[in-house]
Amino acid sequence: MRSLRAVALLLGATACAHRTPGPDPARSEAFQLGGAAFELRFRDGDAEVAEQVRRVLPRAVEAALRWGALDRPVAVTVHATHDGLEAAVQQPGRPWMRAWARPAAVDLQSPRTWSRGSASDEALGQVLAHELTHCVLFQATAKARPDIPLWFQEGMASVAAGERHARASAEAVRAPEALVRADSKLVYGTADRAFRHLLSRRGAGKVRELLAALGDGRPFEAAFRDVMGLTLAEFEVDLRVHLSALAARG
Repeated sequence: MRSLRAVALLLGATACAHRTPGPDPARSEAFQLGGAAFELRFRDGDAEVAEQVRRVLPRAVEAALRWGALDRPVAVTVHATHDGLEAAVQQPGRPWMRAWARPAAVDLQSPRTWSRGSASDEALGQVLAHELTHCVLFQATAKARPDIPLWFQEGMASVAAGERHARASAEAVRAPEALVRADSKLVYGTADRAFRHLLSRRGAGKVRELLAALGDGRPFEAAFRDVMGLTLAEFEVDLRVHLSALAARG
């Protein structure tokens, strides 16, 4: 992993396809990291946050690149408020959300407006690693595909970020949107356990093979069956048994 090397360039308006609504952030910096191109956008009031992002980003990128490459530039935009974040990504009604990823963008609520008024380097690094892993997945598959189960998307990001969750449930393996909004911690914890179970059974190499198959345009269920050697339904049945056994042990 190469160290962060800031490049003395300011990108123009066409530097990245991602744009936030309203006035442009006051400052924009471009740099290369881990073979990938980044643009950091922030307002003057978040200069200290931007410095923290620069500090933790190398490790976050390293964690995300475990699963693939970032072939397209990624814009990291710091939003001053939670409302600003929800408006930028058009995801209202998610009070727990601190960031959101798209193939070429990570939108981040400024830690100044998190509940504690700040974030440790570890906490911010986990958030960025999580979202950048989504970018890797979305870029590998050309887009955010609805046929990829939520447990796979969120589990891969959670594991890459080194998150630990206290709760998981067999009933939340295929969580409906209503449950995501009502009990996001349970859904994300279940996704984390699900992905760890997949890794224990098949290994990280098979996950990368799966992403390559998805990048070739294969449907998720067909690619999963061919790469993993069992159907998605078979894995999810085994997963529910595994989660129920864990719950029974307390």
